[in-house]
Amino acid sequence: MIEKQQEKAIATKKENLPSTLDLESMEGQGNEFVTARDTKLPILKIIYQNSPVLDDKDPRFVEGAGLYDIWSETSGKVWKARDGFLVTPCLYINTFNEWQDMGESTGRPVKIHTDPAIMSETKRDAGGKDRLPNGNYIEDTGNHFVMILDKDRNVEEQALITMKSTQKKKSKMWNSMIQSRRMQGKKGLFNPPSFSQVYKLSVTRESSKDYTWGGWVVEFQEILSTDKNLKTLQSTQAFYKSAMTSDIFGKVDFSQENQSQGNNQATKEATPF
Repeated sequence: MIEKQQEKAIATKKENLPSTLDLESMEGQGNEFVTARDTKLPILKIIYQNSPVLDDKDPRFVEGAGLYDIWSETSGKVWKARDGFLVTPCLYINTFNEWQDMGESTGRPVKIHTDPAIMSETKRDAGGKDRLPNGNYIEDTGNHFVMILDKDRNVEEQALITMKSTQKKKSKMWNSMIQSRRMQGKKGLFNPPSFSQVYKLSVTRESSKDYTWGGWVVEFQEILSTDKNLKTLQSTQAFYKSAMTSDIFGKVDFSQENQSQGNNQATKEATPF
């Protein structure tokens, strides 16, 4: 008798178990204690000749990748230079990154300065680097924290795009484009938040008298719709808020930053796309 009651009780419990789980309602569970330093934010890199993506003996090798294409080390994705990709610029920070020379560097800046006064302590060396008295050099860097979108304006991944040296003027131009954008509101024209604006980024070949390199091309696309793109807007706004309130540079993956972008890895022979 007791055994039959136990069997009945077990059967009842099984019948009461949910037939499915609503994973959407459990969004984020299990990540409650993950902080900015526990994740990895990739720097999107323009591919140059020394990139591991082009080395078929390197585990990061990507079939079909070419010179001046764009690479995300975290996802392993490569975008063709001419085709580019879509982003929303979520936050901009100008920094003055202090680096040691290759061979001495730990793979990260020695210090990330935010006060431009640090430049007054530097002297330009024969190689064009702004040197501090301690021998390290400073790079005036435009940091664009972006959310990459697919063609349907859905979120793909977070990333950082650094613009320095010859590309710093592109950074200033992009900031001007963002700040000059206007749309009609209830009280007149206003400047929509940067994380609502969509831009296409691609790469073109640029050159000086003796050298060629890959340069960013920035093109405005649209303002995200609060009706059609609400979920994307919620994600881009969340990234903006997180970047504003956390140690965002603590999660940046600086590996190969100097190798892949320092001095633009200019080459003397023009390479077609």
